[in-house]
Amino acid sequence: MKKNNLLIAVLVVLVLLYVSTNYFKKNSSTTFDPEVVQLDTSAIAKLTIYPPAESAEEPIVISRSQNGWEVAQGKIKSQSNQAVVRSALGQLQDIKAQRLVAKTKDKWGHYELTDSLARKLEVQEKDGGKTTAIYFGKTSYEQAATPQYGRASMTGSTYFRINDRPETYSLKNQIASAFNRKFNAWRNSEFIKLKKEDIKEVKFESADQENFTLLKKDSLWTISGVKADSAQVARYLNLIRNQGSSEFADEFEPKGEALRTITVRGEDMKDVVVKAYGDLPGNKLFLNSSQHPNTFVESDSLGLFKRLFVDETHFKNSDN
Repeated sequence: MKKNNLLIAVLVVLVLLYVSTNYFKKNSSTTFDPEVVQLDTSAIAKLTIYPPAESAEEPIVISRSQNGWEVAQGKIKSQSNQAVVRSALGQLQDIKAQRLVAKTKDKWGHYELTDSLARKLEVQEKDGGKTTAIYFGKTSYEQAATPQYGRASMTGSTYFRINDRPETYSLKNQIASAFNRKFNAWRNSEFIKLKKEDIKEVKFESADQENFTLLKKDSLWTISGVKADSAQVARYLNLIRNQGSSEFADEFEPKGEALRTITVRGEDMKDVVVKAYGDLPGNKLFLNSSQHPNTFVESDSLGLFKRLFVDETHFKNSDN
């Protein structure tokens, strides 16, 4: 009888141990909410991206203005690429941790999350609202469990932490990559943008060639009263209506007159003037558009310069 009582007592203890162990597993601090940071992108006024301390780069500041987002680094301030900013904000809005990988600050160094190693993103809300700092550390890659199309595919996870909280989390690599861009990648690369149907006149001026004007009268394009090649005109107008460049030349200051000038005129539009400065034989040219008067971009003689600054023979009709 005593033996049976002992067995029953042992069984009760084992049952209680099992129940308590599972209870504490379910309610232990090892579980976490994947939404460890919640941000309302509509309330964000400024984003500041600090490179790792060992980098010589200055912080990139992206701030909201009445005309959209602006970006600055050091003394250089520019209109930002609105699509790039919106995409980064969208990923920031959906930031979710994959898992908790460490709970203490002493692990930061292993995941490159110390102040000297991490890339810091500081998010500041409007009207003096809260400021949230997100630190991105190293990225680790591993082969996917099921390779696609017979090829081994790699997946990446980036480690991050929030403010001064000790925990380290992992997240999908794409989110961290959105804020790991060079300054020029955040800038508006638009150089010239026009409505082709509004253009009525394109005047070409040169310091070393004869000037000429491409003129539309009714539906006919002419040069000095002579009909131009309609196909070539159409191709050129399609080209100049939208041109961009990210080859920014922030240190350039024009000295002397422009080597080439294009003036585009039309109905219900301001004149758009494009100028090219520099040394054509030296194959180094600097272009500026009146649509972005404070921005210069660099081009060789085969790039943007060649596309925009054509000569009169480019529009000659073979029948003339």
